[in-house]
Amino acid sequence: MGRLATILVGALCVITVGGTAHPDLPVPPIPPVQRRSPMADIVGIILHTHYRAAFGTTLVSVRSATQRGQWMLLDLLECLLVEHGRGQLVVQLEGILSRRPRQSPWTRSLLLAESYDALRTIFVQLTLERFDFSGCYLIVLGDGPVTLATVDRIFHELWIRQIVNVVVAFRTVEDSGGPVQLWTYYPFSPGLCRIPKPHLLLTWPNDTILYGVSFYPRKNAQFHGCPLRVGSFETRPFTVLTAGTGGEPVLAGFEGDLLHSLAARLNFAVDVRIPPGAQQWGEAAFENSTGMMRMIYTEEVDLGISCLGVSYERSAMLKPGKVHFTTELVVVVPPGRPYTAFEKLFQPFGLSIWLLTGVCAAIGLTAIGSLWLLPARWRPIVRHYLVGGRHIHTPALNLVRVLLAAPLPIVPSGPFPRTLLLHWMLVGMLLNLLYQGSLYNYLQRTSLHPPMTTLADIDRSGAIYHISGSAQRFFLHYPERLAHVRFLPSVPDSIAVQLRWMGAHPENDGDVTMCTRDHVAYYNAQHWRKEGRRLLIAREPIALYTVTILYPKRSMLPTSFDEHIERIDSSGLLKYWAARYGDYRFTTASDRLAERTQPTPVSVEQLAGVLQLLIALLLTATLVFVAELAWARIRSAMEALPSLLLSLAMLAQGEKQSAWVARLHSPVEDLLVRATSNIVLQHYATCTSKQLYLRWEHDTAELIDPILQRTAAHLGLLLESNAWRAGSRPADEDLVDAHQPLRVLNLFVVDDYEGFGEPRRRP
Repeated sequence: MGRLATILVGALCVITVGGTAHPDLPVPPIPPVQRRSPMADIVGIILHTHYRAAFGTTLVSVRSATQRGQWMLLDLLECLLVEHGRGQLVVQLEGILSRRPRQSPWTRSLLLAESYDALRTIFVQLTLERFDFSGCYLIVLGDGPVTLATVDRIFHELWIRQIVNVVVAFRTVEDSGGPVQLWTYYPFSPGLCRIPKPHLLLTWPNDTILYGVSFYPRKNAQFHGCPLRVGSFETRPFTVLTAGTGGEPVLAGFEGDLLHSLAARLNFAVDVRIPPGAQQWGEAAFENSTGMMRMIYTEEVDLGISCLGVSYERSAMLKPGKVHFTTELVVVVPPGRPYTAFEKLFQPFGLSIWLLTGVCAAIGLTAIGSLWLLPARWRPIVRHYLVGGRHIHTPALNLVRVLLAAPLPIVPSGPFPRTLLLHWMLVGMLLNLLYQGSLYNYLQRTSLHPPMTTLADIDRSGAIYHISGSAQRFFLHYPERLAHVRFLPSVPDSIAVQLRWMGAHPENDGDVTMCTRDHVAYYNAQHWRKEGRRLLIAREPIALYTVTILYPKRSMLPTSFDEHIERIDSSGLLKYWAARYGDYRFTTASDRLAERTQPTPVSVEQLAGVLQLLIALLLTATLVFVAELAWARIRSAMEALPSLLLSLAMLAQGEKQSAWVARLHSPVEDLLVRATSNIVLQHYATCTSKQLYLRWEHDTAELIDPILQRTAAHLGLLLESNAWRAGSRPADEDLVDAHQPLRVLNLFVVDDYEGFGEPRRRP
């Protein structure tokens, strides 16, 4: 295997020399190959300890300014592969195309350069598309000697790209067998922040003890109190901005607690930078990015922390750290429109009970109404067996009375009507008891219409989604929802502002807000116990939301930060911090239990629905009463017109009646006329379907005319003059009266007690 590698490297050297040398120029002599040298030994040790990996490939780049220098570097490469690699080191020479469709950035690189000028040609090709700046780099300068000024310039070029895991090997003398020094640098050191400070690792072979030497020490484990620029904005409870002693912004919230723990562990100060114009997250784009994304991408800040989620666009232009918190994107829905006081009257029973009750009542009313459709000969029989006797005049109203568990003034006769009455009374009593017992609870509850519980319910309602601008990616695959999206205004802590608005306007039934579950928990913790306001969320979340810290693409911070974050996450400390800022005991809209109040006296507000119904019924009854009075007056006037004409004719028959009326000046007679007229009008005027039967003796005729003048306009009168005393009536009077209807309203005007006589017929 070693021989094959030697042949391959030798062939590579011949091809390289033949391709670069001019054919007319003399070829310089090839220097003798030295199998072992201090440079090859120490570089081989580093490759053996840090570059040998099962699935890792090392990229080898060779740069030289002269032909002799190129031979020397290739000789060194051959020695490294043959003598030290021994088939255990997988390398790829620069310039050889890979068969992979897309080569991932290189994490291990061996840079062989003749001098600093040749090395600078490699720096130009160090791009993020090809190299991972957080990987390991080994730079070998073949020409010597190299001064510390040159080393300082090399480290300055590397720090611009934030390549800190680097070892530079060079000779301090021109002799190829001279000692080799290994140098690295620290970007953060006591008193020097962001200034590369060279550090000598080893002088080989003078320092032969390699046990305690770390060729790639951690450069991001100790920042020596240097400030790190942290991009953040307020989005409670993740990050809360407060004012420090000097007026500078200080981070709180559970992500602020995480940052303070990192600062204490890694010994750095926090310099908070806020995106201008309250842009908050901003848009992630290689061009025209905004907000926090622009600050991280342009390296205005060293890291960004404020509820920053992981996405494809952000990962393409930034470097995400370890996910330290996972939550859900939920939809905050309004609590539902409150039931009106009138709607509460129908809450004790479900729809099926109301329908069943209505069907039963409709059947009864239909049966009663069908009596009018029966033939005249069958109507009395069916009425007798279904309703009862003729003394029950309003069977439909009685049906409603029984349904409402009200007593009946007249009990029907017959076994079948009484059986129906018994059944209706039993059903009405049960319904009434159940209704009254349940209605008391419903009146004292501030019950609401069911809120929207699923995303399908929200889509059917056509609600408007209020979201932050960076959350639009969650709606791109749903065009029907994207049409209802509205972005939150660019104000500080825009999500909290929107949640406060929804909490202050519970009657809102057309808007929903998308945020994390933790935003809702923080609002409920702040406002539920103090103000009694609580937000509800839909049962279905929009998506899972993973929160991380975002860094610039070539940042050196993620490795040390992720290590400490993993310890915090595994201990559950971050969940404990999050629980301190929010009330996570809230329930979703579908799981919300009925909040019952303590027993309290029924108030007017709770009976508002009953009072509204009562007022409506009273107004209806008043209108019916007014219409009834008007109709009674019209009908009585029409029925009294013939009697009035008759009385006028009687008054015009002779001077005797006029004389009687003229002589009616006695106070006793006047009082008798007024009292009789008032009694008749008070007790008989409302009986519009009956006539007043007026009968008098000849001796009392002088009282009849004043009475007729007072009552004829209000009553229908049936006059009977020339009345007989008892025993002086015709014999065929009973036969005549048999064909006349019963006289219900009667007025007798007699001269004395004997005028009553012995009645022979019923009036």
